[in-house]
Amino acid sequence: MIELVKIIKKIHNFAYRHLVYPVVLSTILVILFFIVRIYLTRQVGYLSLIWNLFLAWLPYVFALVSSLIHEVLPRRWWLMLIPTGLWFLFLPNAFYIVTDFFQLTKHPAIPLWYDAGLVAITSWTGLFLAIISLSTMQRIIQAYLGGFFSWGFSLLVIGLNGYGVYLGRFLRWNSWDLIFEPVAILSDSYEILKNPFDSKEVIGFIVMYTSLYLVTYLTFSLLLFSNRKEDYTKT
Repeated sequence: MIELVKIIKKIHNFAYRHLVYPVVLSTILVILFFIVRIYLTRQVGYLSLIWNLFLAWLPYVFALVSSLIHEVLPRRWWLMLIPTGLWFLFLPNAFYIVTDFFQLTKHPAIPLWYDAGLVAITSWTGLFLAIISLSTMQRIIQAYLGGFFSWGFSLLVIGLNGYGVYLGRFLRWNSWDLIFEPVAILSDSYEILKNPFDSKEVIGFIVMYTSLYLVTYLTFSLLLFSNRKEDYTKT
């Protein structure tokens, strides 16, 4: 019985450190709002929101797996290569939901503000999943390479993530297409780099959404640092 309590406590501490409880609560809220919408409209609309939210959970889960391996087997860093690669591959899906506001349309059976709220809470959940998973991976990088390289890693990921959102929203590429159709994706990327001044709207989109992700992540990191510093001064 004592051993079971210890295991439960360890699971709780791990979940608490990685903010599992708030993201689960936020996800439940999305599902509840979605069910109410089905009841009011008698239609299954915005089903893509739920699918996108599922995809947003994947990088978070892969980050948790990497973190668990790091805590249990810190010297066997190579075991994290696969979950880390999958995390990087699916990370743009977590931030992609922010662009789902493009789907908002007026429905006669439900106020527009309800659908806007549904998309907003879903977007917030996806953004939250993206931020937490990146913070988790940054802490792992920091443990091995130090703070300077960990921030360089995070900034690079944020920049690539902004481009990944563009590929998904406008060119309709999926994360797994990077494995199955890398040449086509590289070809699309080359076209943008070849004539950057002919792609001002594309560059504007990437800059805007990358900036949004960056500012949100910096705010989260600052709050996290402030809380840790406050806990340190109390001890």
